[in-house]
Amino acid sequence: MAERRQVDRLKTTQGALIFSDQQRGVRSCALRDISDTGVGLRLSDQDVIAPVFKMTLDNFRNVQPCQVIWSRGRYIGATFRG
Repeated sequence: MAERRQVDRLKTTQGALIFSDQQRGVRSCALRDISDTGVGLRLSDQDVIAPVFKMTLDNFRNVQPCQVIWSRGRYIGATFRG
């Protein structure tokens, strides 16, 4: 499959928390890669995630709004908003 990313991403295994106004609760997930423009995440299970969500890498000190661009099973790619 051809690479479609416009920016290089840094591979990582850091944990992240995601949540949204449309869904109850906070979900943990694994950050697979990150760039200045977005992230690749692996969800804990195949939960349906809202198309727009918020993510924190530092226990809510900083919160980043995100939008899902693609999803395949437990894996999603999202861009940063705002």
